[in-house]
Parts: sequence; structure tokens; C-alpha cells
Amino acid sequence: MQRADANVILRFLLNDSDQSELAARILFENDVTVSTEVICEVVYVLSGVYNISRSDISTALLSLFSTTKCIVPGRDAVLKGIELYGISKYDFVDCILVGYVITNGDIVHTFDRSLQQFIDRVRSSSDRSKNT
Repeated sequence: MQRADANVILRFLLNDSDQSELAARILFENDVTVSTEVICEVVYVLSGVYNISRSDISTALLSLFSTTKCIVPGRDAVLKGIELYGISKYDFVDCILVGYVITNGDIVHTFDRSLQQFIDRVRSSSDRSKNT
């Protein structure tokens, strides 16, 4: 199995070093697994170090995973979480958890009131769409 770390993803997305071209070849020419932990680190660096907006991060990651051969475990839930991150105020990991609620119907146990409200809104929205 081949895996990419956050540095490979960052070099590709930022296109800011001699390694950008090599990163692109790695991501486009190989079946490379990118774990959720790596995606979390990428989001953390892009937002915290580079001050890139949530919507731009979301757009970049969704584009990356739709155009490369990257394998993302829990792909549907993670991609939904990336999408939610770009349009919400919630932490990235919370968005991933809600992605699992949306795509798999998972139950998330939490003491975080804000996250629970987010989950409840998603569930009620899903229930309304099923009834129409």
C-alpha cells in the first residue's frame, strides 16, 4: 500500500516548491491512500499557517480527490465532511463526523452541545426530505 503524508498534499495544493511537480506525479500516477488524519493535518496547516479560507480549502480538497487516484478511507463521509467544512462554522473533525451521519446513518455520541445541534439539524433535514 502507498500512502501520502500531509507534506505531499500541501506541496501539491500550494504549488510552492520544487517538490510540487513530484507531488503531482505521486498523486496522479499512483493509487495513494490519504488517511483522514492526514487530511485533518492539511486542513490545520492551510487554515492556521496559510490563512486560507474554509471555502477555498474545501474546494481544493474536493477537486484533489475528484481528479487524482487518491484512495480516501470512508470516502463518501469524508468528502461530505469536507463539503460541510466549506459552508459551515464547525470544526473540521465535527464536519467529518456529521459526514458519517449523513452518508452512513451513523450515530455520534457527544457531549458537545454545538455538534449535537448540528447533527440534529442534519437529521431533521434528512427526515423532511424523505417525507417529500
